[in-house]
Amino acid sequence: MSSPIYMPKLGLTMTEGTLTEWLVNTGETVSQGQPVASIETDKIETEIEAEAEGHLHHLCKSGEVFECGVVLGWVLEEGEEPPETPETPEVANDQTTAIEQNEILEKETKTKSSRIAASPAAKRLAKEKGVDLSTISGSGPSGRIVVEDVEAFSASTPVDSISETLDTNASQAAVSEAQKLGVDLSKVQTSSTDRKIRKSDVQAHIKNSSESASEKQSFLFEPIGEGERTQLTGMRKVIANRMHSSLQSMAQLTLHLDVEMDNVISLRREMQSDDELPGYTDFVIASVARALKAHPQLNSQMLENEILQLNEINIGMAVALSDGLVVPVVRNADQLSLNEIAKNTSRLAGQARDGKLALEDLEGGTFSVSSLGMFGVDGFTPVINPPNAAILGVGRIREDTAWDDQTPRKTSRMVISLTWDHRVLDGAPAADFASTIKSGLENPESLLNVN
Repeated sequence: MSSPIYMPKLGLTMTEGTLTEWLVNTGETVSQGQPVASIETDKIETEIEAEAEGHLHHLCKSGEVFECGVVLGWVLEEGEEPPETPETPEVANDQTTAIEQNEILEKETKTKSSRIAASPAAKRLAKEKGVDLSTISGSGPSGRIVVEDVEAFSASTPVDSISETLDTNASQAAVSEAQKLGVDLSKVQTSSTDRKIRKSDVQAHIKNSSESASEKQSFLFEPIGEGERTQLTGMRKVIANRMHSSLQSMAQLTLHLDVEMDNVISLRREMQSDDELPGYTDFVIASVARALKAHPQLNSQMLENEILQLNEINIGMAVALSDGLVVPVVRNADQLSLNEIAKNTSRLAGQARDGKLALEDLEGGTFSVSSLGMFGVDGFTPVINPPNAAILGVGRIREDTAWDDQTPRKTSRMVISLTWDHRVLDGAPAADFASTIKSGLENPESLLNVN
């Protein structure tokens, strides 16, 4: 019996992934549990394993992006042919995917286009644009419809004609409202029991979406000259979207505070014989963890009409890579000693640079720490990593002068920069939290063990 190979859903936030490489050629024999393809998500690279023994049959080409649940290929028994209509895996109700959002449109077009030859990318684009594939002539091999065919059809077809393919699952008022506001109806979720999109659904989509047409136009500009263009893909695209969304959706403010680091420097000298010598960032993470325990407001997440104060303290540590950055998580950092934190950060940083982080290493962060001190930066304004409510930036340790009464003395100082969401808390408690971090770093013996 044939066994499908799906684009998996790795985590609640994943909606699509890139098929980076087939590890086994089509037609070759594979065994159960054997890796057959590698994929890349917005967080990690991983492999897909065969769930049965048989001959591998590719359906999709490597290098393309596919929605979670798309059948990438099949494992077939001897002499078996691949099914004509790939099945879609069941997805839990609380894990809404792009497939579920387009469920009605799929049902309408299935009878018309289940046997239509079209690339997965063309099918996905057709869903986004509300285009019926049965009305398009393909220019690919054997008349297969490709992305360029969908784009050409969409460009030459009036909006009113396209909307006709949607009006069976959208009211006329919804269609009119969508045209007026520039909304793609295929991206609108319905709240009615008959699954029909109403005008109120379109208005709710505009209210809740940070990517409406008018907002997109606010930061896109025509090129001012000629130059080399680089496609925004992969990790760089994810970072761009998340950081822009973060600044649009939160009321972010930043404060800066000087911290004297003489005692941390002295304590590290005394710890030179330790198996895992803590770095300066480890001291910061330890102090942040203790401060979050004393100021739990900062360990929160903003929901629609409420603030969720989280039970676990999991601190994300930004790690720079050649093509972007990742934020692996030190879990339950408030329950770890300084040396245990150092062992965790050393492991996570190494695996991040080797591309070997597991999904669980990247999920569940409740607060982030980002350091640019190694680049000679004194202070900066870090951007919050959604859905966190705050982030701490760490600058370099510099030589400075302190005054004891009228007597100057040489000291080492470091700037910490706290960015927080003003919707969650005000400036005074944010400053109090930063002062607690400062106190912990200036009295580092308190960070050695768990309180």
